[in-house]
Amino acid sequence: MARGVLFSPSGRFSWNVTSHVGPGCPNQADDVQLVQLGYYCRARNPKTNLTAEEKATSLAVVPGAPYNGAPNDPLTIAIKTHQKARGGTQDGKVSPIPGNQPAYAPETSWMILPLSNNIYDILRDVWPAIHKSPKCPPALAATSKAVFEP
Repeated sequence: MARGVLFSPSGRFSWNVTSHVGPGCPNQADDVQLVQLGYYCRARNPKTNLTAEEKATSLAVVPGAPYNGAPNDPLTIAIKTHQKARGGTQDGKVSPIPGNQPAYAPETSWMILPLSNNIYDILRDVWPAIHKSPKCPPALAATSKAVFEP
């Protein structure tokens, strides 16, 4: 189940996956939809400086589309393209942030962090209660609503 994380010492909130998303991963529905929404927002965020390939692969991701980790799925392709562009680990997976540290190596944040930041930039009017956006897919909306409207 997707969840929030507060970073120390800033106290900044980020959405986080609870299990890996990508080929050969559990691909829980709300985790997948969080990553899909992150790429949807990334493609539309005027703050991002994407290559043509990154933009095209992010635009191809549809929040709420079924996902089983297939190598030719738009989400898999977007993850791999994103990893290639940023360097660091290139395993085709979006991993959960363990604990409350935003980076796993100096200068290298967990992938879900920039995706969550893109969601913030595009859905800031409802952040962090993203279920209030019509762009939020159903499983993720249910998780967000359970957190913010228990």
